[in-house]
Amino acid sequence: MINLAPHNKLGLIIDSPLIAGSGAAGYGAAWPPGLHAEDFGLIITAPISATPRKGKAQPRLAEIPAGFLLETGDHNPGLRRVLASHVKTWRKLKTPVALSLVGGEPGDRAWMAAHLEDVEDVIAGVELPIPETVNLGEAGALIAAVRRVTPLPILARLPLTRAAYLAKTCVVAGADALIVGAPPPAAYPVDGDWVEAPLGGPIVLPFTLRALRQLRDMSLDAPVIAAGGVQTLDDALLCLELGAMAVQIRSLAWRDPAAAHRLALNIRSFMDAEDN
Repeated sequence: MINLAPHNKLGLIIDSPLIAGSGAAGYGAAWPPGLHAEDFGLIITAPISATPRKGKAQPRLAEIPAGFLLETGDHNPGLRRVLASHVKTWRKLKTPVALSLVGGEPGDRAWMAAHLEDVEDVIAGVELPIPETVNLGEAGALIAAVRRVTPLPILARLPLTRAAYLAKTCVVAGADALIVGAPPPAAYPVDGDWVEAPLGGPIVLPFTLRALRQLRDMSLDAPVIAAGGVQTLDDALLCLELGAMAVQIRSLAWRDPAAAHRLALNIRSFMDAEDN
């Protein structure tokens, strides 16, 4: 068992270090063929905003060597509708669920977190993606605002290229764990237009490894979760060797669910062997 929030009175206990990243299974029920909630130690939902979002117009996807660019615009039906539609599903799952809260206006995410009081017995925590462009004061204020209104564990998702810069501020402000993290944005032409979006796929792994190496030397008093580019057991073990307590996958679940299922089985077997 792994506790991703050891300093939080609620804790966040997972039975596998493999996490289904934001949107890998929608809101916990949209599993790709061959994948199941039980394959993972934690499920992070698709992004949720305070009000509905339509998402970005096409083109959204650009294929590039060793990866892709994808910008969905965080389309979602808004917090109230997500809760009305999915709480029953979360209650039935044996795997804990964390909600990924995304914001536009300052205070949006604190407002959403405050409205989770009635379902705190169902939700294991909240993920807060930290925008690429924030400064230290803005990052700390975002985390602290959510911390004030909910006892739920907070998982701060940091931009990979700025993880070392933001990490300590987020922990001091109240983050229980750090997700490393959000891949850097890039641009690529598609059919006479351009896709500007975060990188995805195997190409992201070196960014993740660099960020993990930086955080390992900072002696942060918070668990670290690796996210970005993990495709195989070797990738996952490399992240764990660099100090991560868990690893997160997302695009692998979409693009090759059979490989994601193998990874889930292999990482459980590895951890069982380590325990014995």
